[in-house]
Amino acid sequence: MTKSEPSRQYECVSESDGPPRTKLDAFDAVYEREFSYVWKTVGRFGVASADIADAVHDVYVVAYRRWAELEPGRPVRPWLFGIARRVAAGKRRRARDVLDDAVERASTGDADRLAQRDLLWRLLSELPDERLEVVILHDLEGLSGADIAAVLGISVNTVHSRLRLARCDLADTLARLGEKKR
Repeated sequence: MTKSEPSRQYECVSESDGPPRTKLDAFDAVYEREFSYVWKTVGRFGVASADIADAVHDVYVVAYRRWAELEPGRPVRPWLFGIARRVAAGKRRRARDVLDDAVERASTGDADRLAQRDLLWRLLSELPDERLEVVILHDLEGLSGADIAAVLGISVNTVHSRLRLARCDLADTLARLGEKKR
């Protein structure tokens, strides 16, 4: 038995049989442009450095799923910030009870620096999310009160109130931790 012609199914395909890629191309461009911003944001929200890559992946999975919900003309960065905040909160919740033994393994020269870093992350993890995001945007990102208000969709007075309350919370938590050590 001889075979006549190869089946059409094995011919080279010059066009994709998938949907047009215009929306996907826009998503890819946002991914490339905002990747480092999302990476820094989840790190600043207290995600352990070993988990940052997973958190960034989770942010973009959520963003991809909700891509059609993004209004045209709306800035993407605040939208990604909100997604990153929620993803980081989930990661922190799951990791809250896990103790980091990096200080014990570190050399004595690094131990103080690592202990201070861990103390800072512990203090920040005690803040409610709405206060934490204001501290991060103001003290780490360097945004003004008006810019933070625009990003979060709240009033400037609320931004300043949350920042003041967050700093009071940090001082109280630090004092409480200092008392426990005595």
